[in-house]
Amino acid sequence: MKRLQRLLPAAMLGVLLCAGAQQVPQGPGPTYRIIGPDGKVTYSDRMPTDPQVRTRELGRTVTAPLLAPSTAPFDLHPATALPPPARPVGGDAPPVDISGKPFPPGLPEAVLDVLVHQFFMQTLTETCDRLRPAFAERYRGGVRNWRDRNADILAKSNHISFTRFTGEQRDTLRATARVRMAQLLPAADASAEDRMTWCDRMSTDLARRQFELVGDMRVAPILYFDAP
Repeated sequence: MKRLQRLLPAAMLGVLLCAGAQQVPQGPGPTYRIIGPDGKVTYSDRMPTDPQVRTRELGRTVTAPLLAPSTAPFDLHPATALPPPARPVGGDAPPVDISGKPFPPGLPEAVLDVLVHQFFMQTLTETCDRLRPAFAERYRGGVRNWRDRNADILAKSNHISFTRFTGEQRDTLRATARVRMAQLLPAADASAEDRMTWCDRMSTDLARRQFELVGDMRVAPILYFDAP
């Protein structure tokens, strides 16, 4: 009996705590900022289902993708003007590097530009060596000279890639670079003659320094960036 009396207060306390927990009011739910097709801004505590409206949850930071989507064909020739800065979509925060700091504007795109050039040069050598082995030294020499002329930019871009980008971000850069490089190659069903013509044209443009990174304004963010 005495033991039961000792246990009773503890049991009653447990019941009271459970009841109190059930009566604790829940905090306010998320608030959504909604922009309609007409540009009108409204707020709601319910997530809209209309696909024509743009919605953002207030108080929640969403990091923008590393690279803005692009459907335009890639051009190996140097750009003479700085590209317009990519704006985060829907008020997203800019992408951040391996330390959690935002990337300088245009830096991921500049590193991507260098990577596309590097992949293209490697593919040019492999493809044209196989098609026209008698001219292999011509192709290899052209690519080797290109690498020598652009060595400083290549080295700095590679350094930035491995010190400021995460492994997942580097995978994204490589995958995107291969997709954009594919636009520059002969069609999959191109004849051997068309492929050899492509090799000769690319080799000639390479010798004429048509694909230089030096002077390409798209890689300017790499030059301005103070890498540790």
